[in-house]
Amino acid sequence: MSAVYVHNITVDSGTDYEQEYDLYEVGGKVVDLANHTARAQIRKHRGSSTSVNFTVGFPDRSKGKVKLSIPSYTTSRLKPGRYLYDVLFTKPGGTNEVILEGTVNVRAGISTNCFGGSRPGSAQRLCIAVIDEASALNDAGTKWAQFRSTYPGRTFYLLQPKTEGFGTLVNSSNYTEMKCPGQFLNETTVNTGRLISEDGD
Repeated sequence: MSAVYVHNITVDSGTDYEQEYDLYEVGGKVVDLANHTARAQIRKHRGSSTSVNFTVGFPDRSKGKVKLSIPSYTTSRLKPGRYLYDVLFTKPGGTNEVILEGTVNVRAGISTNCFGGSRPGSAQRLCIAVIDEASALNDAGTKWAQFRSTYPGRTFYLLQPKTEGFGTLVNSSNYTEMKCPGQFLNETTVNTGRLISEDGD
């Protein structure tokens, strides 16, 4: 994969959004997405400190099929306007590559405010763990594998209090100090940015 596909989308606030894509290489060959991972976000502009995450699924990896979705309880928090999005793939060897990008036109709903919309299910809830010191791994690897098997789509953040102060970003050595399970490190992005920026956004 080397070409970046541009596809502009429209999201109606307060509704469930779903879009499926078929990925092909420049010569027309289907992209085999075996052992690929991906993440996708919407931001107001490229330098924005806040974002909304898509859920990225792979309906058929061998046929290059990718599915982006956002539940209504998330789209309802998007203000009408123009946004940007992209999809970042991580190849089996660890190489990151943006394959899909475009603009997002968020439209205000008309009937969508008449009901509460869908609510996050167990697999969609945000999970945050806080660790204050290094501890023995014990069976952490097994427990992490069980957690991901039960909730494969759940977003997970690991926070570590640091003496440098609130909002300090970590580095790879901090991860080593915490003795995280290897499986966790393999699917985790270090320094995704502050969950809460200094200006409160």
